[in-house]
Amino acid sequence: MKLSGLRALVVVACAVALLSVLGLGYTVSNLETIASNELIPEISAAAGMALASSYASTMTAAALEDMAVNGRTIGLRTAASGALAILYRTKTEDELTAIITGTADPMIRAAAINSMVIYLVSTKSDKKDFKLTDYLKGLATTGKTHEMRLAAAEAYYFANRGKLKAADLEAQAAKSDSDELAYAAGETLAGFYLSFDAKTQAQLEDLAINGKTKGMRVAGSIALASLLIKSDKTANDFETTLLSIAGTKTAAYRNAYKIALAERFGS
Repeated sequence: MKLSGLRALVVVACAVALLSVLGLGYTVSNLETIASNELIPEISAAAGMALASSYASTMTAAALEDMAVNGRTIGLRTAASGALAILYRTKTEDELTAIITGTADPMIRAAAINSMVIYLVSTKSDKKDFKLTDYLKGLATTGKTHEMRLAAAEAYYFANRGKLKAADLEAQAAKSDSDELAYAAGETLAGFYLSFDAKTQAQLEDLAINGKTKGMRVAGSIALASLLIKSDKTANDFETTLLSIAGTKTAAYRNAYKIALAERFGS
């Protein structure tokens, strides 16, 4: 059966629920239906992203940790991981370090990244030769797990904010001491592509699809997502696009539409 045919079965099965969404906004129940049944991974995950805040206020950390690992769909696992990221804001640096460098499932470790960044950028030391940016860059290359290295890389670029130009970031998104530093350089570069070195939507789409490195594709993806969110396109428009590009183009390009769709689901 073709992919479009499979999705049609889901649409028929959920017709009543989906029709109730039109003109009324997306309820938790609507989003759970999509996250639980949608066959396009990015659409399922977008619904999960929109569910995160609700789950954070209604579910325990233990239940969310179980769902982040064992949830039946990527949408449910994404919802749980996003909710954990909210709950983890209250954890101490030691608690976050234990999670992010431990043996937990990557979906759980990922939930600790944002809060870990906050601690990392405020790291201090009594050593006379201590330099925060050097410490963060080193951790971004030698950290025990991917998630710890990424947190350090994001903290590194935050600590360097205002010191780098687009050309510097483009070079670093193309080649860095670690994959995580290249990725974080791309995240930072996206801001330049929306302001100082503004690019058109067509240019960002091309970059998200044809960028020579993951870091450059990430830069295009994040900036493209911002433009899509600011557009007058509806959730249905984004879903239609995601259906048409399912399994094609690049993950970065699909992610731009996933992020935009999550915003529409949550608005």
